[in-house]
Parts: sequence; structure tokens; C-alpha cells
Amino acid sequence: MATPQKRDYYEILGLDRSATQEQIKQAYRQLALKWHPDRNPAPEATDRFKEIAEAYAVLADPAKRAQYDAAGHDGVNERWSTEDLFRDFEFGDFFGGRFADLGSIFGDFFGARAHRGPVKPHGADLEYELSLSLDEAARGGEHLISMTRSSRCRTCGGSGAKPGTQPVNCPECQGSGEKQQIQTEKRIKRVTITSCPRCRGRGILIESPCPTCHGSGVELLPHRIRVQIPAGIDNGMVLRLAGQGEEAPPGGTPGDLLVRVRMKPHPTLKRDRDDLYLSAAIDFAGAALGTKINVLGLAEERLNVTIPPGTQSGTALRLRGKGMPELHGRTRGDLYVIVEVRTPTDLTSRQRELLKEFKLENEKKAAASA
Repeated sequence: MATPQKRDYYEILGLDRSATQEQIKQAYRQLALKWHPDRNPAPEATDRFKEIAEAYAVLADPAKRAQYDAAGHDGVNERWSTEDLFRDFEFGDFFGGRFADLGSIFGDFFGARAHRGPVKPHGADLEYELSLSLDEAARGGEHLISMTRSSRCRTCGGSGAKPGTQPVNCPECQGSGEKQQIQTEKRIKRVTITSCPRCRGRGILIESPCPTCHGSGVELLPHRIRVQIPAGIDNGMVLRLAGQGEEAPPGGTPGDLLVRVRMKPHPTLKRDRDDLYLSAAIDFAGAALGTKINVLGLAEERLNVTIPPGTQSGTALRLRGKGMPELHGRTRGDLYVIVEVRTPTDLTSRQRELLKEFKLENEKKAAASA
């Protein structure tokens, strides 16, 4: 059976692609109140609510939204698991704590678990700004970046414990990482599960910390990281490198590295998505009689442009396929040469005479046709 096609996230929230973060938040709030299973008995309510929440989880995060805008669902799925999409959002906070069972609703995303076990800490995400020239963005390929970030401690191997010792189970939660509170009201038993305050949900305690990392399990080290840049990438787009962010405490998973692209200005070419624009100055005679000129495109490619007779200043001449490559596609944009007709300012005597003759001829022609 074919996998059903996901709906567009903007369509789900009833927004266009220029929506602000506040508009995204308001749309989510209204739709979530309408479709929450506690309020809506319709059979499809749970599925609709999950769909709305997933759209919000992506569009409310600038990095995820940029990747979705660039590459759609495939771009998001390549870089984030379903659990990644939801781990940073507390959806229930929008509703004043009225919907306390959101965890059970989203449990189907991650697989039902009778017992959650210790909370795995997650390392912080890092952001790196990568400057690219227009030619580099068009070419794509591998880039090597250097940065300092936390890594697993080499002395203790990331355990946080002094060599020769081991972390011990937390006596407060017996290694579960959780604390349970049971309240009975009107013969209804309510169980509240929270992270253990003593071990902070890790389930372990370090009695003899490592002298190098002081129990954190990580230390700062220089790194060189290879980043694959897709051809056609544009300013502001974000590449996520899973697991290349800050190291997590013992038992956790590292964060991700967000590589944000900043485009350097090109001396002659201007970009609009996949199309490029440049200005080319020609003289009055060339515009009137027609001429041929050379311009430089991407990678200093020399291109021949034919100027038709009678070309007016501001005319755009299109060179097909000489623009930027389409991101994750097979086509290229176009290069538009904007003609600027220059008026001469340093005429010779002979040129002045010829222009006077030209003017008189034009006046006679206009009078004859009047």
C-alpha cells in the first residue's frame, strides 16, 4: 500500500508562506483548541490534532521552517526524526495546563511505553555562520569548517566519574529517573510522573567526579567538520548536521550543528531565487543599429549577447539556463542582461554635426507624418 502524501504544513494551519511567527502561533492555538480530542468527539480528531501539532513544530522553529521551505517534507525528514520535531515544544503551555494528557496523544508517534525510564539528556544545538560567494553557492560541494565544541571527556570516556570508579544508581528514584505522585479524587486515581529532582532524570549519581571534566563527561576541543553544500543554496538557508553539536552529559545524545548560509555580495550579478541579473552599458549607436557585446556570468564565463536594433534602455535580454541551479533539482535559472543606453557627453565636432543632421531628419520625418 502506498504511503499517504503529507499535506502542506502551511495549508494545514491555513496560512500562506509569508506568515509571521505570531500568526503561526495563533493559527496553531485556534486549531488545537478545535481539534483536541478532549473537546472534539469526532473520530478523526486525534489524527487532525497530531497533524496540526506537527505543522506547528516545524513552522515555529526558524531552522526547521527554512529547511521545509527549501526542500519540503523530504528536507525535514532527512534531518529530523519525529521525536526531534517535538522534543523542544511544550504544546500544553498554550492552554494553561488544561490539556494534561498531550503526552498520551503524542505517544503514538514514538511508540507506546509502559515505563519511560530515565530521561536522556540532549546536548545543546550549535549554530555556525558560513559565508559563501555566489560561485560557491552555484557550484556546491564540500566545505571544511573549524570550531571549538564540547566532546566526550578523554579522561573518563564520558562517564563523568573519576577513573577507577563508576556512577551509582540514584537512591531517590532507584535508577528510574522518575518520581511518581498518586492522588485520588472522587474515586479516580491520578498518577503524575516527573523527573527525579536529585539526579535530574538521569537515574545515576556521580560520587567521585572526573578531575578533567568535573563530572560533566565533556571537555572543550577543536574540531574540523566537513559540510556538504547543495548546489543552488541561498542566503539564510540552514543545514542541520545531526550529532555535531554540543556533547550531552553521560547517557545522553549530542546536539546538532546548524550551519546558516550567508551570501557575499557579487560585484556585478544580482540574484532573485534561481535567476541572475546584470547591467550592461551600450552607446546610442549600438542601441539604434544593434550590436554584440560580451558579459561575464557565473564563474567568469564569457557570454555573447546580441543587442537587436532599436533596443531601449532598461530592456532585459534573457540568456536561458545561465542562472543558478535549482536547489535539489535538475534545471537552472536564467541570466537577464539589463541594457543601459548611455548618452555621450564628450562629442567630437564631427559627431555633433552628424547628430544635428540626425535631428533635422527626424524633425522632417515627424512633420511629414503629422
